[in-house]
Amino acid sequence: MLLFIFTSSAISAQEFRFHRPMGNDVALNGGFLFGETNGSGVTQTGVQFISDLDTVFAAHDGVVGLIVEDDPDFAPFAITLDGMWGDDKINTFYAKVEEVFVAEGDEVEKGEAIAVSGDIENDPYFFFEVRLGWHSGESEVDGGRLNPEGFFAIDGMGIIVGFVPNAENSTRVDISPDPKPRPPYVNYGYSLTYDFASFSIGSDPVYEENYAIGDVMPGTYTITSGDDYEVEVTVAAGEIVHADGGATPIEDELDQVKRISLNQNYPNPFNPSTVISFSIPQNSHVNLAVYDVTGKQVAELANSRMAAGNHTVDFNASNLSSGIYIYKLTADNQVFTRKLTLIK
Repeated sequence: MLLFIFTSSAISAQEFRFHRPMGNDVALNGGFLFGETNGSGVTQTGVQFISDLDTVFAAHDGVVGLIVEDDPDFAPFAITLDGMWGDDKINTFYAKVEEVFVAEGDEVEKGEAIAVSGDIENDPYFFFEVRLGWHSGESEVDGGRLNPEGFFAIDGMGIIVGFVPNAENSTRVDISPDPKPRPPYVNYGYSLTYDFASFSIGSDPVYEENYAIGDVMPGTYTITSGDDYEVEVTVAAGEIVHADGGATPIEDELDQVKRISLNQNYPNPFNPSTVISFSIPQNSHVNLAVYDVTGKQVAELANSRMAAGNHTVDFNASNLSSGIYIYKLTADNQVFTRKLTLIK
């Protein structure tokens, strides 16, 4: 199998609860949505990306639970990643991946490259799902799903969640105009269709919604369902808005940074540009610099006070020679270092 090397802006993807598993330039398609019924009446429980051999990133810190190779439904490979969400054990499921960079039992960090997406009959495709429980065998997966559309969004996009009361099976939820920064849905035009009879619907313990719409462009939308449900929602960049709560943004604290971390740059090796990401749990003065192997500083990428959260910095090494360099993060009197490799 060929080894693919990708350059992508994915590491800078916006987060709400988890890191976005694919980059800002990868569209979230509506072919499969949480609770959307397919032609045979089976309820789908994940989201599909229009991927075309792009890098797949870990949505959270965790341990690789299973790597599936022999199931044609998930071919060529599928990966489960066991982790924690608050006090709950969760696993994220990455299906239809072409190349795998990890092994079962590996510890991975949020935002780390773990695979390359695949395709189906030459159509680009990647499937992502969030479930309660672990696939590693320590505990059984109970079948409860968490709505993946509410876990991430492209930079500058928002999320709408809502609840249609007394919804029956095959209740339809429509949003107008099309909120997505990509071509319309493959199967349902501008609409979402959910199987409200599924026990999984409404299992999200935070928002208690039975529909969610991710990657929503900033703007005002009308959401309807049948004759009795119609709401107007205004969404700003980076907001999670509950349609039935007066369009009030919901502050999500579940993915707050709990410790300082410095991630591996991506891509690595690189030429001539790469992205370095790091996280700080509180407002801090941050210094990020690059050194050669002799200890000489060759670039200073940041030297200022920064807000708590996740940050990314672009590093262009076009003026440097090929070789191994060290990048160092200093924050709150703590120092973290990693290596990067420039190949010209």
